Amino acid sequence: MSIIQIHNLKKSFGLNDVLLGIDLEINKSEVVVIMGPSGSGKSTLLRCLNFLEEPTEGIIQIGEYRVIAGGKIDRKRKKEIRELRKRTGFVFQSFNLFPHKTAIENVMEGPIAIHGASKDEARKLAELQLIKVGLGDRCDHYPVQLSGGQQQRVAIARSLALNPMVMLFDEPTSALDPELVREVLQVIKDLAQEGMTMVIVTHEMNFAKDVADRVVFMDNGLIVEEGTSQQVFQSPKEERTRKFLSKVE
Repeated sequence: MSIIQIHNLKKSFGLNDVLLGIDLEINKSEVVVIMGPSGSGKSTLLRCLNFLEEPTEGIIQIGEYRVIAGGKIDRKRKKEIRELRKRTGFVFQSFNLFPHKTAIENVMEGPIAIHGASKDEARKLAELQLIKVGLGDRCDHYPVQLSGGQQQRVAIARSLALNPMVMLFDEPTSALDPELVREVLQVIKDLAQEGMTMVIVTHEMNFAKDVADRVVFMDNGLIVEEGTSQQVFQSPKEERTRKFLSKVE
């Protein structure tokens, strides 16, 4: 059963066409890794999924919530986009934590602001999520007191606290020193084993092989090839995919 449906998704920035018509369906509990060269449209696709970027054209549906791109910005449309966002957790490259708030305060923010939780409810939920990502002993630390890997794990806990249907990861380890990458990837692997639906943009090919149910290869704003991890990594059909993998593996 598909939980994400994307139809003819296009995105242009002025005269620069970044997405040229993406069609993709993602099933519940599926882990989809999107890979491709820089500038292929991977991150733009992810950002369009929860309208961090307004698509130029196309339809996005997450669960029962459907938004048609390019519509008039009225109250109904704002509500549709808000409901879509409530169902997605987004983890950025650069953590985006509030520097003046502790780890637990960062995680509490979403449930209070978006779901209307009380401070006590939000604190209990935040504690559970920080324990889940291995940071139960860092609740009262500020971001500056945490390593990059710990900050990214707080960011994951912050997204999980919203109880999303889908988690979106945009190069979650690209800003980390190599020795900190493993701890973040382990948290994502644990989520995969728990059945979380995830879409992950990454250059970590060994991680992609381990965790992906399906791999999508993009180039020049289009999906060039998709298949199981084994199919794409061991016997890619397209020449562009083969060239890309020969450079990164």
